[in-house]
Amino acid sequence: MSADPPEPTRADLGAGPVPPPTTRAALTDLVEHCAHLTLERGAHQRIRARLLPDGGYELEYRADEADFQLYTPDPILVRDILWSWLDGTNWWRRTPAWFPLDPAVAELTALRGELTDFLNEFAALGEWGTTLDAALARADELLSGE
Repeated sequence: MSADPPEPTRADLGAGPVPPPTTRAALTDLVEHCAHLTLERGAHQRIRARLLPDGGYELEYRADEADFQLYTPDPILVRDILWSWLDGTNWWRRTPAWFPLDPAVAELTALRGELTDFLNEFAALGEWGTTLDAALARADELLSGE
């Protein structure tokens, strides 16, 4: 294992991008205190850990066009898998028992992501619309004063 893992393109805790963890301790803290962690490299490599309501973890990874998942109650295993992925070693893929994700589930997950992005953009437009309405109202006030 190298001292400096290759930095992924993006790390996200579900509420927006964050700096990717660069130490095992930082990754351990994220796994223990965050319900959702996604790490991505490029457009086709992603690994995601999600804390489930029962206290277990769901891990999913995407490589090219294939999606795989596993479930575990062990946060240390989650941390080790994510660290190996960050580090660029193949342990994370060879050691745990990954199962192919049903294509229908993968498609629904992708659709949910697209809808979330759309709704976020739509919300931003709503804020812009409020500002525009205020500007137009002010313009009406100024024009009616003539």
